[in-house]
Amino acid sequence: MSDVPPAGFPPDSGQQWGPPPPTAFKRPSRWPTFAALAIGLIGVAVGFVGWFRPVPHDNPPPPKPTYTAQQVAEAKATVCAAYSKLERAVTVANAVPDGANPNEQLAAATSMRQVFDVFSRYLSAKVAEEPATPADLAAAVHKEVNSLQEGVVGYLDGLRNPDPEMRPLVDANTEAAETIRRLCK
Repeated sequence: MSDVPPAGFPPDSGQQWGPPPPTAFKRPSRWPTFAALAIGLIGVAVGFVGWFRPVPHDNPPPPKPTYTAQQVAEAKATVCAAYSKLERAVTVANAVPDGANPNEQLAAATSMRQVFDVFSRYLSAKVAEEPATPADLAAAVHKEVNSLQEGVVGYLDGLRNPDPEMRPLVDANTEAAETIRRLCK
């Protein structure tokens, strides 16, 4: 074979013809893989901490609303009118003549339970609808509502007003009713 390359050019002294010399393959560096794995694990750890960490609530509570004197007066009038309806309903339900037969007494007792149950919910709704209700009146109405509801449960359990278990409820109801009457004047 000749040392002359094809096309007739003279050989370059630094150029070799033939197969290239064997080269050693370098293994790729592993540090980028480990760096990516470390970054991924740090991201997962931060994600878990963020997921389960409680969010701080630094928000201040909203300010209490203020109401005009007219709004307070209207709310008080609405709640007092609702309480007046309760007193009228109790009077009607209690209208049992002396010496009434057992059926009339049972009807009156059942009617009274219904009055207490219905008006406990009615008074609660009226106070909730009227946020401008004075605090002392709202507290007295809530006390009245609780005593009415507990009283209905006691009556359904077979208790009567003179029973020792009912005395605290009757006293709480009487006290709340007197407070409401005084505040509604």
